[in-house]
Amino acid sequence: MADSGYMVSLSTLICKEDETCFDVQEADEEEGEEEEEENAKVVLCEEDSDEYIEMLLNRESCFRSATPDAASGNSVNSARSDAVRWILRTKAFFGFSMKTAYVAVIYLDQFFMHRTTDSIKDKSWAIRLLSVACLSLAVKMEERKVPALSEFQTEDYRFDTEAIQRMELLVLGTLEWRMSMVTPFSYLGHFASKLQRHASEGVMWKAIKLVFASIEVMNLVDYRASVIAAAAVLAASDEGLTQKSVKSKMSTVSSCRSLDTDHVFSCYSLLIQEAQKEKLKTSKGLAPPDHSVADGLSVNSSVDTDGTISFVVASSKRRRLQ
Repeated sequence: MADSGYMVSLSTLICKEDETCFDVQEADEEEGEEEEEENAKVVLCEEDSDEYIEMLLNRESCFRSATPDAASGNSVNSARSDAVRWILRTKAFFGFSMKTAYVAVIYLDQFFMHRTTDSIKDKSWAIRLLSVACLSLAVKMEERKVPALSEFQTEDYRFDTEAIQRMELLVLGTLEWRMSMVTPFSYLGHFASKLQRHASEGVMWKAIKLVFASIEVMNLVDYRASVIAAAAVLAASDEGLTQKSVKSKMSTVSSCRSLDTDHVFSCYSLLIQEAQKEKLKTSKGLAPPDHSVADGLSVNSSVDTDGTISFVVASSKRRRLQ
């Protein structure tokens, strides 16, 4: 879709910085784990009849993978990783479901796929505003209780409600208002029962954790949801499968025959790779980087003689509020 159809100037999305920070407190680990497991049970309580799975696969038939610009890949990936980390932190803060966070990342990846990101990839405030808009839209689609937009604040910026609404409209227009997404969670129960002898909640819960362990590096428009689900179930069951064994397992399940086994193995390999990285960090006692402390950035705008907007970004260290 051409960008010209949904032109929204970045000057209309300028945020205002506030003296207070949105302090995302880390929840108690044990309580967080229990909450995640409860969320997983809710996610897994979806119909998995053959007819329902066939319907989902048909919905995925129009799937189109991303074709990123190699020249801007690194900067876009960096911006995406930052956005995904913020979505996951905010999901934990509000207690949103895992599906809500996943859907928000799908919106983010589809936005990057359909639009040229040169104008925002180097503007941290614009990436953060896009993150807020994607999560707020996902919450409206998936959650029963929806916080006010004014509650979606970040560590480094305070956005006007109107600015968030404008970015929401830009995302909606870019995605052509197609906000109902097929996710891997709808397939997990079905594939678990077909790809292994004894399906269990433990395997499906492990599959979910494998997906979220890789979500920061795995672009969700690179693989169909069914491919990710099949790969996650296989990875949760056996970390030593070869491409030949994956193909053999997939061939025994009728609903899997429409899936590209090369894509499944590629996704499987990525999930295993990221899982091994996590294990290595744990064994070495390495904690993930602290993303809760951010530099305070003030954004000032000025109108050039040609009518365009230029941005001057000043950085100032800010202490985290306790």
